[in-house]
Amino acid sequence: MNHPEVAKRFETAMELSGITTVTKLSKKSGVERAYIYRLLNGEIGKPHKYVEPLAKAMGVDPNWLGYGRGGVYDFERPSLRQGVFKSTVTVIPIEGAPFDIELTVPDIFNSPRHVPKQLEYYEFFYIPEANEYFPGNTLLTVEKVPRPGPGIYLTWYKVGEIKRIGCFNCFYEQLELKNNRRIDMDVIGRIRNMDYWKVDEILETGTAL
Repeated sequence: MNHPEVAKRFETAMELSGITTVTKLSKKSGVERAYIYRLLNGEIGKPHKYVEPLAKAMGVDPNWLGYGRGGVYDFERPSLRQGVFKSTVTVIPIEGAPFDIELTVPDIFNSPRHVPKQLEYYEFFYIPEANEYFPGNTLLTVEKVPRPGPGIYLTWYKVGEIKRIGCFNCFYEQLELKNNRRIDMDVIGRIRNMDYWKVDEILETGTAL
């Protein structure tokens, strides 16, 4: 390995982007797998020819990726300004039981306008396929601590022995707080944020709930 620093940046970029295999990166970037393997093995020191499509595919700054200049997101792509981080997420499959897995999620907490900021006040739920309440590729940020007031609340309910995700609305009618919650719904918390969030990580594994 003659250029370990280049290989390390490419490994880091793949991890940050959630692209887990060379095959996925090749398909997304249009760059041949053999070339990417050479980069990851440290055989290429200056990837001039393909640094732009590879950086675009992984959502990182090409100057950082190819040459180590600046930071990962120095080009300030709007969709990445808020940042991302790894967290435990409860995945709700269309069939089978929910399970927990480590996923990359958007960092909505770095905004000066977001309160409270403590991450321990929130949990994340991911719906990979559409159900009766949410479209597919939906990531929900949910308050753990119940607080009274209007909003959309996430709930558990059971279909047979399997836990499913639902929601209800809480709203004011004149001065009275009302809701359309079903009696079989157990409240998880108020939905604070909803993203359409494509996940590339393998979802077939995790800790079943």
